[in-house]
Amino acid sequence: MSLHDLLPVTLSPITLRPDVGVGLIIVDAGVAFTRQGALSDPTHMIPMVRRIDALTRRLQAALGARLQVLCFLDTHHADIPEPPYPTHGVIGTGEELMDPLLTWLEAAPGVLIVKKDCINGFVGAIDRATGENALCEWVKRHGLKELLVVGDCTDICVSDLVVSMLSARNHGLLTDASPEAERSRYVADIVNTRVLVLSEGCETFDAPFHNREAAHHVGLWVMASRGAVLVSELQIQEDV
Repeated sequence: MSLHDLLPVTLSPITLRPDVGVGLIIVDAGVAFTRQGALSDPTHMIPMVRRIDALTRRLQAALGARLQVLCFLDTHHADIPEPPYPTHGVIGTGEELMDPLLTWLEAAPGVLIVKKDCINGFVGAIDRATGENALCEWVKRHGLKELLVVGDCTDICVSDLVVSMLSARNHGLLTDASPEAERSRYVADIVNTRVLVLSEGCETFDAPFHNREAAHHVGLWVMASRGAVLVSELQIQEDV
């Protein structure tokens, strides 16, 4: 049996709901993965970045202020490793920077940049001193109910983030409603918050030990098995 038979994946066209806040989460579209360095794969990552750029501009044009964007950037200190991976994204090398095609986001309104030092962006968003999670606070602050995830790598950083977000949603970490005092709203926020993964907005690398197509497929399967909605085509109704 083929991998697709053993681990079936279903992608569907999705229309963003017109009456809720939309959060676009861009995972690791940084130079360390897209252009140069030990973990880069320009052949596959640069086309992905182009798709993300087009998607972001399309969403901004259609949704205006209803769209919020969060960009994770893998950022490391030279003397602190990230086992099991080789050195990458070190501050001062240029690898820690946003891909040139997306640097316009750094000055754009409604964009939050979160630098992380580990695979899982949900963990990387935790402030060590306060315990506050920048991702959770961003979702709650803007009342986001459609969370659309793109980036790399599908089977590593993207899937780790999405799986954690789904558990965080079900644990009530993405709502400011109290499960005791505001039970109905608390439950509604859990039920009505969708975590969407746009397949064509995600990518992974190709290597002798890592078949790109198989790894991408497995990443999608893992996320779907935890409750993510896999998107083949994103349909957007423009705000009037």
